[in-house]
Amino acid sequence: MATNAKKKKMLFTSERGTCMYPWLSRPDTQFTPEGQYKVNVRMSKDDAQAMMDDCLNAANDAFGEKAKSAKMPWKIDDQTGEVVFIAKSKFAPRFVDSTGQVIPDNKAPQVNSGSTIKVAGSIFPYSAGGNQGISLQLAGVQIIELAARGDGDMGFGNEGEGFVAANENTNDGGSQDASYNF
Repeated sequence: MATNAKKKKMLFTSERGTCMYPWLSRPDTQFTPEGQYKVNVRMSKDDAQAMMDDCLNAANDAFGEKAKSAKMPWKIDDQTGEVVFIAKSKFAPRFVDSTGQVIPDNKAPQVNSGSTIKVAGSIFPYSAGGNQGISLQLAGVQIIELAARGDGDMGFGNEGEGFVAANENTNDGGSQDASYNF
């Protein structure tokens, strides 16, 4: 596959979609000790079609006749017909806000599932271990709408007397015994 090195790097920017399973602020180390930044982006098939075509073209350029069996960086949701793109990188992505302004690394917010985002990076053909395919190498994330973290009231109400946690945001200091606060 020496010819791949001479190919022009294909860049992509997705349409806006719904963020799923984001690992954008810190890497996921569950299956990769060095860690991997990743995110799934769900969108309608109409919005996804141009990027799907770019991936198929990259596979045709890289693999020729074998492109038909190449793995692609998306899944189709059987129930909704929506397309879910998978973008990954071993490097932390850069963030921009909805106006396109770069967000400094130390001010980047926690991006939660349900946020509306766009992703950008490189379309990368790979051939390893007998597998051929296309991956989306994540380089940047545009945050269009930031979803709130899902730890609001969680359906629990006040049960009266009992354990009360020290809350850093209250003026009363919470419980006198904060030994559980590490």
